[in-house]
Amino acid sequence: MPGLRPRAYDLAAAALVALCPSVAIAAVHDVHTHRLDNGLTLHIAPGHPAPVAAVQAWLGVGSADEAPGEAGVAHVVEHMVFKGSAGYGRGELVRAIERGGGEINAWTSFDHTVYHAVLGADHVDAAIHALGDALLEPLVDHPARGVAQSLFATAFVAHPYRRPVIGTASSVQGIGERELIAFFRRFYVADNLTLVVAGDVDPVRVQRSVERRFRAMPSGRPPRRAPIEPPQTEVRAACSHRDVGEAYLAVGFHVPAARHPDLAALDVATIVLGQGESARLPRMLRDGEQLATSAYASLHALRDPGLLVLSATARPADAPRAVAALVDRSAHLIDDLGAAELDKARIAVETALVRQLETAQGRARALGWHATVAGDPQFGHVYLDRIRAVRRHDVARAMQRYLQPGNASVAAILPTARTRPARTAWARQAERRVARALAAAPTPAPAAQAEQRVVLASGMTVLVRRDPSVPIVAMRAVWRGGQRIEDADHAGASALLARLLTRGCGARDAGAVADQIDHLGGALAGVAGRNSFGASAEWLARSWRPGLELLADCVLEPALPTAELVRERRLLIDDQRAQATSPSQAAFRLFSEALYGGHPYARDALGSPAAIARLSRSDLAAFYRARYPVAELTLAIVGDIELDDVIAAVEQRFGRIPRPAAALPAGRGSSPVGQAQARGVGTPTALPAGRGSSPVASSAPLAFDGRSAEDREVYRYLDRAQAHLVIGFPGATVSAADRFALEVLVAVLGGQSGRLFAELRDRQALAYRVSAHSVEGLDPGFVAIYLSCAPDKLGAAVAGVREQLARLRAEGVTAAEVERAQSYLIGSHRIAMQRRAAVANAMAYHEAYGLGWQTWADYDAAIRAVTPAAVAAAVASYLREDRALTATVRPPIATPGAVRRSKLPAAPPLPPAKHPPPRPRGNV
Repeated sequence: MPGLRPRAYDLAAAALVALCPSVAIAAVHDVHTHRLDNGLTLHIAPGHPAPVAAVQAWLGVGSADEAPGEAGVAHVVEHMVFKGSAGYGRGELVRAIERGGGEINAWTSFDHTVYHAVLGADHVDAAIHALGDALLEPLVDHPARGVAQSLFATAFVAHPYRRPVIGTASSVQGIGERELIAFFRRFYVADNLTLVVAGDVDPVRVQRSVERRFRAMPSGRPPRRAPIEPPQTEVRAACSHRDVGEAYLAVGFHVPAARHPDLAALDVATIVLGQGESARLPRMLRDGEQLATSAYASLHALRDPGLLVLSATARPADAPRAVAALVDRSAHLIDDLGAAELDKARIAVETALVRQLETAQGRARALGWHATVAGDPQFGHVYLDRIRAVRRHDVARAMQRYLQPGNASVAAILPTARTRPARTAWARQAERRVARALAAAPTPAPAAQAEQRVVLASGMTVLVRRDPSVPIVAMRAVWRGGQRIEDADHAGASALLARLLTRGCGARDAGAVADQIDHLGGALAGVAGRNSFGASAEWLARSWRPGLELLADCVLEPALPTAELVRERRLLIDDQRAQATSPSQAAFRLFSEALYGGHPYARDALGSPAAIARLSRSDLAAFYRARYPVAELTLAIVGDIELDDVIAAVEQRFGRIPRPAAALPAGRGSSPVGQAQARGVGTPTALPAGRGSSPVASSAPLAFDGRSAEDREVYRYLDRAQAHLVIGFPGATVSAADRFALEVLVAVLGGQSGRLFAELRDRQALAYRVSAHSVEGLDPGFVAIYLSCAPDKLGAAVAGVREQLARLRAEGVTAAEVERAQSYLIGSHRIAMQRRAAVANAMAYHEAYGLGWQTWADYDAAIRAVTPAAVAAAVASYLREDRALTATVRPPIATPGAVRRSKLPAAPPLPPAKHPPPRPRGNV
């Protein structure tokens, strides 16, 4: 157990209560709950299949706590917190989170205020530090021990772990009798004492003796000081000199507290690396490369987060290279840990733990350590089980998580006297070397996940992926279609059909379908968008078979009952009318109509109320048969399933349906059942071409060039307090080679750390809301900037947006902006892809759109490959001034003639806007 075995350094751990401002969600298994002495309650729910973390700070104060004259103060405080803090300037708090690809926000209700963040797990310290900072302060010995103390003083900037255990000469000289008595009375109380007795004793006699002797000891809970240790963001190094014969070097990485599940894997790693003559570091650095005269690795597991330490002694001239080599050789444990090394390390830990039981003092020490540091006298049994369960991928994951540049500290004691500038230069060189070594560290190979693609005799494509980490199965049935294939007479047919799919199928009526969905503990719904139509389902793993049957019934035998048609038609028209009252949606609608003209994309994704009112049951049935045949269906199934079982079940239900004579041929690379390729098992077939219907023949061709400046500015008046603006351009298709550069461009512009927010909202205070969007399609989509503002600021806001676009065309983007956008996009994508439903969606859409059913997994690499030059090319291609279209929705001005001069009639009065603005509808 770390903390009990001998180490390279004799270091004592301060006994402090951990303070960590994060809260986990209730009703989660394996929750660790801590009630800190300062009153803060901490819940930790460890364990997640995707590298994603959520941190939330709930405060028990809301609008109901305000005095009569304080209305709104709770909400104002919520906004004030995000304006900056002692450690974060304006906008830096948000950027700290977005650097990890995450989001941070807050809300205020009657009873509480909540600050919440979600981001990549390897950046969770950034969320904890950012929230903590915002909420706390809105707006003469052995040289080996010396280098260890220097390391702890460098690694910890706030926590008492940074101070020597014995104190300093000046601190000791300042202690008087009064201070000693006060300290004793505060801490020497029964609640703060763990008494351990071990050996050949009579428990009854011992208990009586203890009761007699300690009965009079006063009770009470001593105060605990647990300063929050700010997480690092970059390598830190410190260099000093002493009269020693060689250089003493140490590199430390922050690791969790003693009870954290990762400690077992890290313990095994330190044994493999640096404990024993056959360990890697002495064998490589001392015996092989001869960069060091000694090399060690140790794990300092403490009540609060501790350190994993890599240490060495070396000749002064070799010290810089030795520091880098310590890190580099350790990081390669991520991808080349051998089975024999792992077994040997596990045995070494178990042996050390068992040997402690040989003596009474060893047993007493183990019990005392577990009770006071781990908080559980029986924790040794838990830890031993964890050690036995450590596998190679556990070590790789833990080492990758904690051996990060932003988590490293370096300390060195050199034998040669150096000036302060020289020591500083040495430290900066060490920081650069360590950062480079960690940046070049390998990435653990992902766990193999079997997946298959088959094409049934019916022409239907089936995609199956096994992921047993959670007992959930997601299903996504997709056709190319939706709004894009509808003419004016059928505008909204797909949206109406999507609502009707689950309102009766086969012999079941709507109530029976709903009852079965509830009985199976799942969800099933029709889905329609700009380019697609289908159904989405999610079931518990044990219910996937009846769930698949129900999904099949809904898509193969929709009843389309007249009574349900009348009901859903009315509800759909009501939704359209409600949407028409949203000024932000009105602005995007106006923009789309002007941009796309006669193309189906110009219409509302929900369709036309007039067309929907005319659609009969026979019209819908004929449209469904003609546009959505089984031969053109893609079905993706992801979750805790066996591939062969699922493929057989799908084949049984869908495989024998004959292809209609007019069906389009299957895509390239199709493979029949029995010849399916499995990722990780064989070589995938060539990626299929896209399948599905083209836009209706009557659709007007897309023509974006040659429009006059007047035709590229449209507006309407709405009786509303704010003005809403969309400035946009023709966009990319889903298969465009530069779509990833366009994503990076939009991320640079949008978001709370983007150019537009920083300039138009924060600096100039022109906009209440501002965002940037890229919506791709099978036909060209659009790139748009959305903004809402006070009507009297509309002219300045338009000018401000155009100024930012002109600057972008002239200057391009910086490498730092691209890097920040890439980090945000990759992190956001990882967060989104946690759910099985998201993976099923990605597989199905990529297949249906002809992109390749496995290419969704290449998103990170595609985003990382984007360069500033590629973004500049996207700016030149898409943000062309001669194609810019401006759509404005604003309150009417005083004269009636102004209303008559608007290009669209005025709409009825609107209710207050909802926050935040919706993303443009129908992205898929």
